[in-house]
Amino acid sequence: MTEKTGKEELRELARGLRRRVEFGDVEWSAGSARASERAAAPGEALAAAPGGVGAALEGLASQVEACRKCPLGSRRLRAVFGVGSSAAEVVFVGEGPGFEEDHRGEPFVGRSGQLLDRILESIGLSRKTVYIANIVKCHPMVDASDPEKRGNDRPPAPEEIAACRGYLDRQLSLIAPRVIVTLGAVAARVLLGPGEPITRIRGRWRQYAPEGLGRALKLLPTFHPAALLRNPALKKDVWTDMKALREELAQSAPE
Repeated sequence: MTEKTGKEELRELARGLRRRVEFGDVEWSAGSARASERAAAPGEALAAAPGGVGAALEGLASQVEACRKCPLGSRRLRAVFGVGSSAAEVVFVGEGPGFEEDHRGEPFVGRSGQLLDRILESIGLSRKTVYIANIVKCHPMVDASDPEKRGNDRPPAPEEIAACRGYLDRQLSLIAPRVIVTLGAVAARVLLGPGEPITRIRGRWRQYAPEGLGRALKLLPTFHPAALLRNPALKKDVWTDMKALREELAQSAPE
């Protein structure tokens, strides 16, 4: 029994090392980008999801499409509601859409999205098995008069976050995942409140109770993929966080 367990542990270690190498050596090839090239229509990725939740999310996506609660709604090209499974165990929450997302209507489809896909693969997840959303659903631009300008991104303003906050809470309440993973400082600050910087809270388990759910969900803050592109040394920390996520999902898996 001990020998068998030891072999299983060695095999698991080998698989983990292979995944870590793949995660660390990100290549921006055409093949790695194909999964994110096509923009999904609102609710399209929910077709295979349970009817009740999927239908409710599709209805919410339609509300977001028509939303003009803040100026972002009239300036963006496309609303970016979310993508993934409505039965997801994990919801990843970013800051807001950028240039590529505004043009395609899907979150995390640029270089950061390609890296996020690799991060998911490193722990056996995928864009189809998780759910990905943002704090705000429209592209915050420095110069809103020119949505075709690259490098035109900015963090969402407090009033823009307040206008969109209810949509995210509704998404989280409908999906009711086991874990929320916030990507970057803005997403963590919005859900957890102002406090310590992301460098101190990443990898530390917290809780967040979406309005309307009636209970708290586990939350794991980590760095945004864009931060890893700027500073590859952060990949080690994110790998540690993803291993913690994988262990949490394994421990809480239904029997």
